[in-house]
This record gives sequence, structure tokens and C-alpha cells, in this order.
Amino acid sequence: MDITLPADLDEQVEQELASGRYRNADELIEQAVRRLLDENKRAEQRLDALRRIGQEVDQTGLYEQC
Repeated sequence: MDITLPADLDEQVEQELASGRYRNADELIEQAVRRLLDENKRAEQRLDALRRIGQEVDQTGLYEQC
């Protein structure tokens, strides 16, 4: 897989690599993608929890009484 980044992101990747936190660009990109996927999963779980809360509130009929 080849990835082309905009110049600003490419520069940030180079800065991260120069910091020594990552062995190479592949490691940095792998960790970034894993974090993105984890964040998306947590966001979906939060959304599901809010939907369940909304359904529970709807089932109480609370809004129908107002």
C-alpha cells in the first residue's frame, strides 16, 4: 500500500520520526490507524448507549405527560 500525505502531514510525520518515538513511518501510521479505529469503536459504543437511554426514556412515557 502506498500512502500520499499532504505536505503538512508529511512534515509532521517526519518530525515524529525525528523525535525517535517511532522506528519508521510504517509503525507511526499503524499506530495512528489503530487509534483511529479504537476511537471510532468507542464513539459507536457511546452512541449506542445514548440510543438505549433514549429508548428507555421513551418507554417511560415521560415526554407524553408534558
